[in-house]
Amino acid sequence: MDIKQSATCVVGSVLLSVGACAAAWFLWLKPPVLVTFDMKGTTNALIRQSAKLDLTDEQRRSLLTRFDQSVTTATSEYVASHGAAILVSPAVVTGLPDATPEIQARLVELMKAGAAK
Repeated sequence: MDIKQSATCVVGSVLLSVGACAAAWFLWLKPPVLVTFDMKGTTNALIRQSAKLDLTDEQRRSLLTRFDQSVTTATSEYVASHGAAILVSPAVVTGLPDATPEIQARLVELMKAGAAK
């Protein structure tokens, strides 16, 4: 093998290695996207809405349990589908996208489905 072929082989190996590392980074090692969620506002909205309803203590406990399960499900689904990590809004000063509307929309769906059971 002459010098030209050796150099071509080395350059090809380096390019292949760099490409494989870049692919691994983007496919497996990429850090999650950070988003915010207004948990306090969402919880306060539920409390305000449920205060208007004439519920027994048992019904209120059932509603809060369903809400807790629905929030957990909605946020877990968001994390899984978007490859994101969720921070509560007060923990962030500025600069992150707000996922609250999308999570709340899914939360409404889950709460309605839970009420139908």
